[in-house]
Amino acid sequence: MAASDRAPVIRLTLPLRLSNLSLRLIAAIVALPVLIGATYLGGWVFPALVLAASLLAAWEFGRLAEATGTPVAKPVLIAGTGLLVVAGQQFIAPTLTAVLLAALVWSLWRYRRGGTGTDWLWTVGGAFYTGWLPAHFVTLRSEEHGLEWVLVALCSTVVSDTAAYAVGRAAGRRKLAPLVSPGKTWEGAIGGLVFTTLVTPALAWLLHLPGGPLLWVLGFAISVFAQAGDLVESMLKRNAGVKDAGRLVPGHGGILDRMDSLVFVGPLVYYYVRWLISAP
Repeated sequence: MAASDRAPVIRLTLPLRLSNLSLRLIAAIVALPVLIGATYLGGWVFPALVLAASLLAAWEFGRLAEATGTPVAKPVLIAGTGLLVVAGQQFIAPTLTAVLLAALVWSLWRYRRGGTGTDWLWTVGGAFYTGWLPAHFVTLRSEEHGLEWVLVALCSTVVSDTAAYAVGRAAGRRKLAPLVSPGKTWEGAIGGLVFTTLVTPALAWLLHLPGGPLLWVLGFAISVFAQAGDLVESMLKRNAGVKDAGRLVPGHGGILDRMDSLVFVGPLVYYYVRWLISAP
């Protein structure tokens, strides 16, 4: 058969590079059922999920600290994070004491070998940030109507993040904190506040939660705390000179990049429930 008689070869080229938005959607489709399922199951499953996420976040925090030129005691940071998540309220005081003492001893050892004597602050701060704050979700889940309150905290935070992003992209003009996060705008922040203030009471009503008019205040506060948490993590990344804390979640960065809004919201909702709802 002559070369001219051969059938043409048709090659199909598939796009191997997905857009950042596509990666975000795929990651959300995979992660959300896992998160909601673990929240619903409770028992040991939910604390195990919080513990795994916190340990990964602690590792990423350690890398951020090292990128600033400040070494941290990673074994103390990661172990302290894990202990703070699983300690529970009754053992939190001795656990905090142990983390503080271990970090100080490590800093003393480093100082004798040319350390700064202040690097222990990063270790303790990281354990508080990635362990103690997320641990409030575990305690909140064990409260009366804990499942419902955790769902309100999670969903309201997602609403705040999504609304702030969407409104900021559509109408954002004035920068909120250009030195920390140049993409965030006042218009987006206000959009997040408005939507979350409206959605949180509706969620609580659907889940038959008490609270009355205070739920409007809770919705507003959740958005404030979520956006503050996002800005704090942006500050840490800016200080380290990196765009993302990690690369574990496609399109989203690292675990710490996904937890940044939630770490402030967990304590807020927990103390709201303890002091204003469950208090006699």
